[in-house]
Amino acid sequence: MPDLTVADALRLAINALRDVAESHKMPSGIELDDATSELHGSAADVLDELLEQLPGRE
Repeated sequence: MPDLTVADALRLAINALRDVAESHKMPSGIELDDATSELHGSAADVLDELLEQLPGRE
């Protein structure tokens, strides 16, 4: 795997959280209710904001 930065790892985590929020399913296939899906979407938004503040991000 190519060299990854912290910013890259955060982007992957944000994308995974957004996928869960949109599909209402965990990667394992467990179904989520609306509130839990919304929580995952909110977590993605928070991480996205933190990523913008990360020094030296690409």
